[in-house]
Amino acid sequence: MQKKLGLVVLFLAFLLIWTGGMAEAKTIVIGTSQEAMGLDGRVEPGVAEAERGNTILEALLCFNHDMELTPRLATDWEHSDDGLEITFYLREGVKFHHGREFVAEDVKYTYEWLLDPDNNAPNRSLYVDIEEIEIVNDYEVVFHLTQPNGFLINNIARMNIVPHDKAEELGEEFGTRPVGTGPFVFDTWRRDDRLILKANPDYWGGAPKVDELQFRVIPSDSARLMAFEAGEIDMFQSGIDPQEIPRLEEDPDINVGRVAGPGYEYVGFNQMSPIMNDYRIRQAVSHLIDRQGIVDHVLGGVGSPAYSPIPPMLPWHNDNLEPHPYDPDKARELLAEAGYPDGGFSVSLHTSDEDHRIEIAEILGYELGQLGVDVEIRVEEWGAFWERIMYTTDYDMYILSWHGQLDPDRATHRQFHSDGGRYDYIYYDNARLNYLLDQGRIVPADSQESLDVYMEAQEIIYRDVPYAFIFYIEEIAVSHPYITGFEVHPYHPASWENAHLFDKTN
Repeated sequence: MQKKLGLVVLFLAFLLIWTGGMAEAKTIVIGTSQEAMGLDGRVEPGVAEAERGNTILEALLCFNHDMELTPRLATDWEHSDDGLEITFYLREGVKFHHGREFVAEDVKYTYEWLLDPDNNAPNRSLYVDIEEIEIVNDYEVVFHLTQPNGFLINNIARMNIVPHDKAEELGEEFGTRPVGTGPFVFDTWRRDDRLILKANPDYWGGAPKVDELQFRVIPSDSARLMAFEAGEIDMFQSGIDPQEIPRLEEDPDINVGRVAGPGYEYVGFNQMSPIMNDYRIRQAVSHLIDRQGIVDHVLGGVGSPAYSPIPPMLPWHNDNLEPHPYDPDKARELLAEAGYPDGGFSVSLHTSDEDHRIEIAEILGYELGQLGVDVEIRVEEWGAFWERIMYTTDYDMYILSWHGQLDPDRATHRQFHSDGGRYDYIYYDNARLNYLLDQGRIVPADSQESLDVYMEAQEIIYRDVPYAFIFYIEEIAVSHPYITGFEVHPYHPASWENAHLFDKTN
């Protein structure tokens, strides 16, 4: 009898220890508005993809909260005097999640894959000045360039390094179960529900303070906020109903972080469309956007009216320009010049299902309707919307945003150069602008010539209106006070890359 009692006591003690350990496990749940298409930045470099992927994989460099380049997988780097070489010194002792050490061969493989035209990498155009990658030894690699490119280093900071062996083994499946060097390890992905990542105890930057990180997809801004206030999610950045911000800021049980972001929201015009190929019609649409009204009433004062792809925080920003004024009479005049004095044509306007975009689409549809233009507004969930814009020309106009425009090349080349790659959703071609954007990469970034190039480039974009800019983005994040170590990042894709420093104290 005593033996049985002893076994029972021993079992109960073991159960108590086991359940106690379970109770101590820490999980941070991050809310997000969009499902990711994949987690391989070579193939899917969008914001939804990067914010998740950056917790699993890492680049040679990264941006800190002051938007300065800092070491990541490279401990140091240097440019040659002629600007044709960049040497990276790699961090030693870093392990991929499958146990192999990170070495120069992985850097070479990542970029050679990216530059191979057969792989159709969407951001390939940003890296084409890389002619050769030389491995000096396992921890030193040299990028040889065809010409100087003062902004290439910023793009290198956005390309995560993949392990050459696992990337080859998994092929296209790498994006659905990636292997990296980051603080969290891929575990489970239930699409349109949640992505579950486990802590990497061997992370070179120190083991994460929490055991698990989850990304939970909640497309509706209002539903996401309700889930946050109910404690179902611990934090999220972007997609916060602006009308709720004053209330949230007054709540002592909620932390609200705000910072100006290097991004903007815009209306894009597909110039494969016979209607949108006329710059006068594009200008007319721009004059129907009450930017300050949208900031004040749709966004609740968050952000500011936009008029250029280069954000005001950058020295290349052309502040001699100003937003096209809201002027329906001017819009009517422009439509008449284009041959449509009473409207009389139909266009489609596509948007994803974020609340504020739907409201902006409805406002623009109403304004065009007042001039006799029939606007078909099509609201799609993010995946369908993204597939349409990325891979078809079945749209006239769309509403989208760009984040992380940290230099003028990143803010212009992919969007407006006729050889900009897969992110040229508007099929815009202006020979003078092409020339200027090519020159912008070659001239010294800190020169007057660089300023002159991008000032003129912005004037062309302002006149031709390939985009109708709406507002500059302000990054806003909310978190519960029991989350420590978090600070809202102005570059949204970097929001969670240091999540190993976050802690959950409740």
